[in-house]
Amino acid sequence: MDENVIEVIDLSVYACFLRSTEKIVGDVSFCLKSGERLAIVGESGSGKSMIVNALTSSLADNCFATGQILFEGEDFLKSRKRGKAFLGRQIVFVPQGGAESLNPSLKIKTQIYEAFSRSGLKLTREQKRAYSVYNLARAGLKNGEVILEKYPFEISGGEAQRVVLAIAMCATARLIVADEATRGIDKETSEAFWACMDKDFADTALIIVTHDMTVAKKCAYVLVLKDGCVQEYGKTCEVFSNPKSEYAKSLISACEVSYA
Repeated sequence: MDENVIEVIDLSVYACFLRSTEKIVGDVSFCLKSGERLAIVGESGSGKSMIVNALTSSLADNCFATGQILFEGEDFLKSRKRGKAFLGRQIVFVPQGGAESLNPSLKIKTQIYEAFSRSGLKLTREQKRAYSVYNLARAGLKNGEVILEKYPFEISGGEAQRVVLAIAMCATARLIVADEATRGIDKETSEAFWACMDKDFADTALIIVTHDMTVAKKCAYVLVLKDGCVQEYGKTCEVFSNPKSEYAKSLISACEVSYA
């Protein structure tokens, strides 16, 4: 039996303030094997972003996490430095809003080349360019040679999101963490995202954070959060067919999605 790529055990996230410490997320547990997908669903302020920050070793200085995050058996909550060492190599983060996540002062080619360097691949400049064009094409951008020479502000939001996907392809990822990656983009770009997941990352575990239950339906598992607490966790088909919490029922009802 395949081992878990990621296993989160009793994860809690706290924020420290001047006179108090507040628990933002409490006792979250889940696991994924290669090729499995989990949607973390909840409204704004539910704690989704805190989980993402913990998974990507990006918690703010006034925050800390307890529990365990085991990536291929290694608990990187014990060492933020070790967790960051995985990022860009075996763990890839796909943020919301491609344009905002790209450095506006650097050409697209520079940012993709840097991703190759972070991944640990030893490539010549010519190889980096060839693979960059190839990855852009896989992400749905056929004019890769032109895109490489542009700055982020010279391309559209949809193109920027596809560039982010191309950057993700630079690593030999075992896990992708996507934060609202399909929010606010056109239907064509959203379809390109899922096409990449199906074709290029079929064997990669995926955690996608979303407020949209129609996105959750594309994943095998779903975790529903409200006010930092888990309301539901399990197979998506079972949660959609027989939600236990009133909150999950309301989300499913509002989106008019089901497995019927």
